[in-house]
Amino acid sequence: MKISVLGATGAMGGYVIKAALQEGYAIENKVSSKDDIANLFEDTDAIIDFSCPIATESMLRYVIENTKDVPLIIGTTGLSKMHIELMKKCASIVPVFSAPNMSFLIAIINMAVYAMAKLLDEDYDVEILDVHHKLKKDAPSGTARMFGKTVAKARGRKFDEVANFVRYGIIEQRKRGEIGFAVQRCSNVIGSHEVSFMGEFENIKIKHEAHSKEIFAKGAVQAAKWILTQPKGFYTMNDFTKDLMVPMVKSLYKDFFTRRLDSE
Repeated sequence: MKISVLGATGAMGGYVIKAALQEGYAIENKVSSKDDIANLFEDTDAIIDFSCPIATESMLRYVIENTKDVPLIIGTTGLSKMHIELMKKCASIVPVFSAPNMSFLIAIINMAVYAMAKLLDEDYDVEILDVHHKLKKDAPSGTARMFGKTVAKARGRKFDEVANFVRYGIIEQRKRGEIGFAVQRCSNVIGSHEVSFMGEFENIKIKHEAHSKEIFAKGAVQAAKWILTQPKGFYTMNDFTKDLMVPMVKSLYKDFFTRRLDSE
């Protein structure tokens, strides 16, 4: 497989190049956010993008305007609703994979967050903590927002109506169903996310810590391999992992709830 990398001169671009080469793939084009976007599409099988919103937008518009049939894997964060709409337009032309976090463990945790939000009603307040290095520009992170959207979906709520990103000065009493966000930007922290369900008598917290950006690069390369087998359309980590995880979860819960007298 031949891969083009958008954002090739950035830290994540470097990790993507390393991960692809380790898998035996060729790096066909290395394009920075300031280079000509057209260079991405020369003799390549897939494009992996870890750049910035402006460069991602240029790539998406180029696909739409030139009907370029090259699958896209987008890991850029800080994207707006406008970018999402552009990705959906591209998805009518090519397969488009987008995820704010390419970690397989994050996909597992996101599923656990959904289950917890379903099992625990709104008597349990939800707070999401997002910790990243001091150079990260978007806040809250795409991963933190993803967790919040997962909670809202599980509870049948509209995310924009229950998300609270700002607490300052004299604030109103917490509203039922509110999802609170707290952000820390410090030192060289790769990424840490914590989702807390806080009840009157007990709490539960789900936490993930990334120790290297390599996990995101490896996930993106695996997504590139997978998307080559998919028809045009818009894909997320849920699509990528469901073939593996759905049978696993069914088997897991079947085993868990099966009563075995010899083990009691």
